[in-house]
Amino acid sequence: MDFTSIEFYTIAFFLAMVFVGFFVRQKKTAPATSVISSLNLAPAPPQHEATSKLRLRAHADGSVTIEREGLLLCDGETVNLIATIIDDKITIEEKKGKISAFGGKESAYNGHVDVTFFLENNKNYLRYESSVAGQWCKLAFNNYAGNIVEKELSY
Repeated sequence: MDFTSIEFYTIAFFLAMVFVGFFVRQKKTAPATSVISSLNLAPAPPQHEATSKLRLRAHADGSVTIEREGLLLCDGETVNLIATIIDDKITIEEKKGKISAFGGKESAYNGHVDVTFFLENNKNYLRYESSVAGQWCKLAFNNYAGNIVEKELSY
């Protein structure tokens, strides 16, 4: 075979790609898991500034409390969190559950829920999307007892 022929370089390129393919493999991930949780809502105390915050609190038993401030809701509306978990990557989408048929005046609410899907004693990567407020944030959270992380949601 001639080193200047196109066939030689085609075969060499093909063998190089096969060789690279053996060593560059995508990490195997666990199948995605989905969890739906409902926020426990309470009217927010009057504030000077309207804030939209997310707070995560780690507990000794491995559970995490997700606290949400600054939800503008009508009376009777509910909020659900839909979590999609793939290994240490978690995407949480905040959606309205029960929507008020009568509308009415919006009031500020705070909500919280305890969840157990965060990996214990590990770093978790979270993307939190709120379709209720049209905001989102990304953060890394170490699920070690007593750890608290607070993040402002942005547009």
